[in-house]
Amino acid sequence: MAVIAVLVAASIGPACAASSDVSLSEMHFGRSEAGLREIQGVVKNISHHTLRQVYIAVNLLKNGMVVGYTTDIIFNLKPHEEWHIAAPCRTRVFKPTHFAVDELSVVE
Repeated sequence: MAVIAVLVAASIGPACAASSDVSLSEMHFGRSEAGLREIQGVVKNISHHTLRQVYIAVNLLKNGMVVGYTTDIIFNLKPHEEWHIAAPCRTRVFKPTHFAVDELSVVE
């Protein structure tokens, strides 16, 4: 079992990060079908084996201060399959203007 962590800072524009098993791209604020604000992006399994678990944690920022966080997870991501992240932005007081990927971990 291997665990890989990646730390990447991101803003509203596109961001990209990569590890040996996955690629992360197209990170941005978006809206769910229900109209809720969320962090969206694409994780692709670039390996030749199924990944048991892929987890992403994102800090939500306003004026450089963390005002919340969000996470998303998928299980059994097959080789060369893409996962479309949809991590809800739930904050109590402040509306985030930026975000930073805090963790992208893979369990083989």
